[in-house]
Amino acid sequence: MLRAIVVLLLLANLGFYAWREGWLAPLHGAIGARPEGDREPERLARQVRPEAVRLIPAEAASSPARVAAAAPASEPASAAPAPAAPATATACLEAGPFGPADLAAAEATLNAALPNGGWGRRELGPSWWVAMGPFEDAELMQKKRAELRRRGIVPDTSPFRAGGAPVLVISRHDSVAAAESALAAWGERGVRSARIVQVALPQSALRVPQADAQTQGMLAALPVEKLRGRGFAACGDGA
Repeated sequence: MLRAIVVLLLLANLGFYAWREGWLAPLHGAIGARPEGDREPERLARQVRPEAVRLIPAEAASSPARVAAAAPASEPASAAPAPAAPATATACLEAGPFGPADLAAAEATLNAALPNGGWGRRELGPSWWVAMGPFEDAELMQKKRAELRRRGIVPDTSPFRAGGAPVLVISRHDSVAAAESALAAWGERGVRSARIVQVALPQSALRVPQADAQTQGMLAALPVEKLRGRGFAACGDGA
C-alpha cells in the first residue's frame, strides 16, 4: 500500500513538471489551464482591436484634458440659435410742397392718420421747377396733362400760380443747375415746351422720417385730394 502511494505521488510530480515545462501544450485546451496563466499577450490577442489600446501614465490619465478626450462622445450640441429677425424696414416719406393756403388742411389730414405723431414739418427754401404753362384755359391744361401721361410723365398742378394762371410741374429742384440738367433730360423724352420756374414763396413739406410698413400703407391710402394732389413719396432733395 505504501509503495502504491509513493508511485502515485511520483507520477503526479512528473505530470506537474511536464505541464509546467510546456510538454503538454497540445493538451492545454482540453485541460483548460495554461502554465503561464491568463496574462499578456494572449488576452491582448483576444481583443477585437488590440491596436486601439494605449497605456498612459496614471498622472496623465487623471488630467481634465485626458479625461475629456477619453469620455464617450456627448450628445450633439443643440443647434445654434436662429439669427434675430431683421428689424422692420422703415422709409422716409414726404408730401409737398405746400403753400400757406394748403398747409393747414394737409396737416389736419396727416394728424388724423397719425394722431400719435411721428411726423413733422420741413420748411423749404427757394426752389426751381421744370414746369409747363401757365395755362389760362383749363381745357388746354387738361390736354397737356394727358399728353404728358401718354409719355409716362405724371405732372403735378402747382399750388402757386405763375402770372395768375396755374402751371403743370414736372419736377422740383433745390438748385438752378439741377433744374437745367433735368430740363435737358425731359427734352430728350420729347418734352419741348417745358421751362424753369423759380419759386421763392414760403413752402413747407410734411415728412414722416421713419415710416414702417404699416405706416407706409396708411400714407399711401390717404386721399390725394386731401393733400391738394401731392401724396407722400420718398424724401427727395434735402433728406
